[in-house]
Amino acid sequence: MSLRRARDELRAAGVFLAEPSMLREEAATIPLSQALAEGEGCAAQHDCRRLLAEARGDAPDLLLTEENILGGTRRGTMFSPQGVLYPFAVRRLRQAIDITGGGPVTLYLGLRDPADFQVSAFALQLALGNELELAPYLQGRDPVRVGWSGLVRRLLTVPGVAGIVVWRLEDYAAVRSQLLRMLLPGDLAARIPDPPPSNESLTQPGYDWFLSRAMADSEIDLRVLARRARARFPRSQGHPPLRLMDEATRARSARAYAAEIARIGSLPGVTLLQP
Repeated sequence: MSLRRARDELRAAGVFLAEPSMLREEAATIPLSQALAEGEGCAAQHDCRRLLAEARGDAPDLLLTEENILGGTRRGTMFSPQGVLYPFAVRRLRQAIDITGGGPVTLYLGLRDPADFQVSAFALQLALGNELELAPYLQGRDPVRVGWSGLVRRLLTVPGVAGIVVWRLEDYAAVRSQLLRMLLPGDLAARIPDPPPSNESLTQPGYDWFLSRAMADSEIDLRVLARRARARFPRSQGHPPLRLMDEATRARSARAYAAEIARIGSLPGVTLLQP
């Protein structure tokens, strides 16, 4: 959202920004989401490559920002039956690199505490009308076992990947300026605005209100109900964030996360941004 607000400044400096408003199915002038869903060699992949090249023109730098390159958050697709995070990430990244015209590319990847990550993914699917409660969504997975380091290792094997810049979402405010300086040429980083969050998740009171009404009326549109819950109990009014895991699980998650970050920071080809 920050980069979108500076699209004109980026273009003037030779950076073409390709972001979700043009890449996703609902408004895809460059149908990246369709191509990644259909698989390598599909017609949409060839169309994407052509359309992106035309839109980019002679801009020397291409900045493509789309978290769904790795995969979505639906139950049964974010993890494989064996517990592998984003099981199709390598294939999808390989396609995305082909669509951009080939490497070398630098990946920028924000990570998150495993428990918070899975609650956030669940909340997104809830807002889309696909989920009600966390336990069925987890399908028996240990919520602290996400496997960020395994994912990073797999991404580093993809031809064309020159390196991966990684940061913890929890550190974003502290590393934001450093991240933007790495991401953008010249003095562009200082001109990128910092808007407020654009996609706030449900709060705990909002979820409690949502669940009680969803359970009482099986015919209600869950997407509408989730929107009402967000509007009725927003973070801006001091309502606490969604907490669907006990403190012991959260503590285990924090320890596992710290170990994963240490492993990732030691990998060749990784730049770990820290405050």
